Amino acid sequence: MKVGLIRGAYLSQFEMQIYEQMKPEVELEAYKIMINRFDTGLVSVPIRKLHCIDDPATVISPKLGFYFDLFLQATCGLDYYHLGLVKALADRDIAHTMETFNAFSWQALQAKRRYGTKLVVTVWENRPFAAERFGAKRRMKYEVLEGADLFLAMTPRVKDCLELEGADPAKIRVLPPGVNVERFKPRPRPEDLASEYGIREDDFVILSVATLRWEKGVFQILYAFKKLVKDTGSERLKLVFAGSGPAEKELQKRIDRLGLRGRAVITRFPYDRMHEAYNLADVFVLGSIPRPGWLEQFGYVLAEALASGLPVITTESGSIPEVVGECADLVPPADYLRMAHALRRLLEDEDRRRDLGRAGRERAEGRYDCRRVAAEIRNAYEELLA
Repeated sequence: MKVGLIRGAYLSQFEMQIYEQMKPEVELEAYKIMINRFDTGLVSVPIRKLHCIDDPATVISPKLGFYFDLFLQATCGLDYYHLGLVKALADRDIAHTMETFNAFSWQALQAKRRYGTKLVVTVWENRPFAAERFGAKRRMKYEVLEGADLFLAMTPRVKDCLELEGADPAKIRVLPPGVNVERFKPRPRPEDLASEYGIREDDFVILSVATLRWEKGVFQILYAFKKLVKDTGSERLKLVFAGSGPAEKELQKRIDRLGLRGRAVITRFPYDRMHEAYNLADVFVLGSIPRPGWLEQFGYVLAEALASGLPVITTESGSIPEVVGECADLVPPADYLRMAHALRRLLEDEDRRRDLGRAGRERAEGRYDCRRVAAEIRNAYEELLA
């Protein structure tokens, strides 16, 4: 069985860890464009480089690339169009793409029409009728909705959206992404990492792993932390932001303005060491806030935190409640006071921290183990080709 994996600019180590479980029985090939947003250095799936119509403008300037992308969407719908992709899929039994509205999903549909390649689409988008502003892109999306052989919906909410848009319910499977539960698992706090960040044995460490953007709630997390420090007077509280992004400079300024330098830190971890960041922490927080055009689609870091046995505090945004179930404390988006209250509750209740952590680990092992997810995807492939 030969499968081509097309992810546009979003080919990533954390998703490819699922497909790596299928080797060598499944012959995989992933396609990578110049403007890919994630490091793929440790991906063991063979990668074939293709050029994308967006590449030149984005290489010159990300801002120019953004506007060129909008131009393509508005005129022809061909943003993220992969040059040579249809021909590259000629020898593939299955083309597995991402999102119904991407031009490369429409290209994979052309490979189906030309070569008989089956089309599987992973869908994260959890807003009905998204990406339909422009006519050409909307028409391509509905061709994919009609012509795809299988949709892998990341959550039940995504399945509902696909059905609203007219996808055949018989072609939809709800199958969440997976994480390596043998790597992301409860372990003692790594002493070298704790020493590097000045964390003592009895410190209470709050961790947030996210792109540093307003909609990830990083400022609300900081404000909740400041209130917790003020209300408890505790000297052992530490906050670690693991990530980077457009709000990083402003977030550091706000840390300094609140007098939290040394107690709240911003750092980065390569993905092959990310499990150590979770083991550093006592509590994990993701503060996602809905904005026009986006709801939290899954929150991969939530699955990693659950697998690591951490108690989780997060928000009622998008698909998050479906991801964490009863294994997290949910607070309203953008409500730092409620978040501070939830943090204090976990700070003072060791039994609840332990119970949430155990429940989260069980949920991750049962739902998000990448070996189980890989087996289900492979079974779906085999059924398509039977």
